[in-house]
Amino acid sequence: MKSFKIAHLYYDLMNLYGESGNLLSLKKHLEKQNLNVEITNLSINDDINFKDFDFFYLGSGNDEAYNLALNHLKKYQEEIKMAIMDNKFFLATGNSLALFGELNILNFKPEKSDFRIVGEQVMKLNDLDNLIIGFQNRDYILKYVKEDYLFLVKSGTGYVPKAIVEGIKKKNFYGTFLLGPILIRNPFFTEYLVKKIMKFKDLKYHVYHDKWEEKAYYEYQKNF
Repeated sequence: MKSFKIAHLYYDLMNLYGESGNLLSLKKHLEKQNLNVEITNLSINDDINFKDFDFFYLGSGNDEAYNLALNHLKKYQEEIKMAIMDNKFFLATGNSLALFGELNILNFKPEKSDFRIVGEQVMKLNDLDNLIIGFQNRDYILKYVKEDYLFLVKSGTGYVPKAIVEGIKKKNFYGTFLLGPILIRNPFFTEYLVKKIMKFKDLKYHVYHDKWEEKAYYEYQKNF
């Protein structure tokens, strides 16, 4: 059985909305592909070797937690850039997305706004038929974005108010302000990521659907 190693970065700081649930969902789906999934929790007292992992996850945190993570990540800027270019997988949700702009790892500039963006969101991923549903609670906007967008906005807020796109995608980096947790609420997006992982690993994808996750998705979608 092949192994798949996930680093949960700042698990104790950047998990404001219970976003560790994203990794529980991803782990379950990957295990259905006969992968041995190992999750390592890492924080500001740990050294991070970006060559040791296949997938990196960061959730959202309050301002204090955000700044602690930012200061710790500064020494890894070049390693992170190299990991992204080497097609390592990253998922950044909530305000952790802004870290990659502040550190000049990705080409955009996050700015604190003088207002909060709060509310339910509906997005569209070009490669996926099913809509993406989630929630935003942020005071960051993204300016001067020179990376590919992740989602088209169907209902909600993009980089700035009235923007029609949201999130950042570069190679296997996926970043979005959407909360949820996004993989719990969007099993088809989880499936999309798992297919990408299996293709990258040169392994056959085995169709797997969790009927309870999908039932919850369709029930929640009725609200929109």
